[in-house]
Amino acid sequence: INKTNDRTMTAKAKTASETTTFVGSFAYTTLDSELTEKAVRAVLKYHEKSREESSDKPSLLGDDRPVHVQFTLLRAPDQSKPKPVQIIIPHPFFKLADRTNENDEVEEPEICLIVKESSKPWCQEMIEKFPEHMGCVKKVLGLDSLRKKHTSYEQKRQLLHKYNMFMADDRILPMLSKALGKAFIQTKRLPVPISLTREKALPFAIQKALSATYMTVNTGTCISIRAGHTGMEPKKLVENIFAIAKEAVPKMPRKWANIQMIGIKTADSVSLPIYNKTPETLREIAKLAGIKEDVGVPSNAETQNGEDDSTDMKNKKKRSPKSPLLEA
Repeated sequence: INKTNDRTMTAKAKTASETTTFVGSFAYTTLDSELTEKAVRAVLKYHEKSREESSDKPSLLGDDRPVHVQFTLLRAPDQSKPKPVQIIIPHPFFKLADRTNENDEVEEPEICLIVKESSKPWCQEMIEKFPEHMGCVKKVLGLDSLRKKHTSYEQKRQLLHKYNMFMADDRILPMLSKALGKAFIQTKRLPVPISLTREKALPFAIQKALSATYMTVNTGTCISIRAGHTGMEPKKLVENIFAIAKEAVPKMPRKWANIQMIGIKTADSVSLPIYNKTPETLREIAKLAGIKEDVGVPSNAETQNGEDDSTDMKNKKKRSPKSPLLEA
């Protein structure tokens, strides 16, 4: 009997373990690499065709366009999180100090670092001490200077186009949306947060920020994360997409139980789906993960009952007399 009980308990533990693994890596393991590569190649081919058709029209943005991974959620987040979430990717967009053999796909970083006025002197000293890791910081801009010298829309727009990346002390990040204005918000170029509490760690924080992409969670049902650009090799884009899917979804509300679709797109193309789940499947994933059923998304039975109830109410209204005179 004891042996039978032990076997039963071992089987239950194994099943529970498999279920946990299934839920934790559900969509990541079922992302089809071949389908993802086909979608990436289709997006790149569309971009190439569009570029050839408009070759006589010069572009201020250059030839390459950002490629995004788009997550469609079943349920919108209850509240937005304006602070960008850092996601490390295997193939960064910018040249790093410890990667000297990269090809022309990566971009030379030109960073504007926004800090408190009191932090400005020692940040400039660190650039001189560590030119290899911090030489990419072309401007250290104090918060007061930003508010005084970049007041008009045109001044802010010029600042936006002068640098290809903006970083900021995470302690002043909430104050920057108003100080930088619509130009930065509309182009999704708000500064990424880095910690300036430890001076010696600043060079490493800069390099780590360059090796990542960023996710911002809003109150809508769509989250878009940059995976690369149209000048990258398809294989590298695919590897970045898989890394984003693995690292970003666990940081979203309700995790994989909330991901209805994943697509790949550029600003000019449609979104090509590489992952799709019905609401019913997502409810099953939520049950396996131990997540409470979403009261905001009714099940089929509830929806059908609701439709039946509303039909009955309409029929009752039709049958019921409009006034006591009609009843008489």
